[in-house]
Amino acid sequence: MDRQIQEPSYRDGRLPAMAPLANPYVPFQMENPARYEAKKGLVRGTLFPGLDLPFMGMVNQYELPPTTLAELQSLGFAVQELALYLDTHREDQEALALYREYQQMYDKCRQLYIQEHGPLTHGMPATAEGYTWLDDPWPWEYCANKEA
Repeated sequence: MDRQIQEPSYRDGRLPAMAPLANPYVPFQMENPARYEAKKGLVRGTLFPGLDLPFMGMVNQYELPPTTLAELQSLGFAVQELALYLDTHREDQEALALYREYQQMYDKCRQLYIQEHGPLTHGMPATAEGYTWLDDPWPWEYCANKEA
């Protein structure tokens, strides 16, 4: 009985028999590492210069626009980065204080953004004017939301 040799199907999620395995490396952060300011951290992809390892030496040098939305995004990024750092360095009191400071700044900036432009998500409470989630302009409509 002849058996047909089946070609391996990589759509099934199996690796070929001789597939090399990856060797990941993640640098370990020491206590109280240097930090970028929130806006630069968002542009560079990390709040910590020690983890800033540009792909093929290409460094992102762009600046964020001076808008409330860009400020909100950078503060939210900083809060998340510090939360991840505190997951592994819970005793770092300076980082914890900075985390709380960024949380407060984020909350104030979020309230300012909502006052100026409306809700960020549909889950936010309706305003005195009613349910304003569908009101134009949307946050990504740059020209309509451009701040002077």
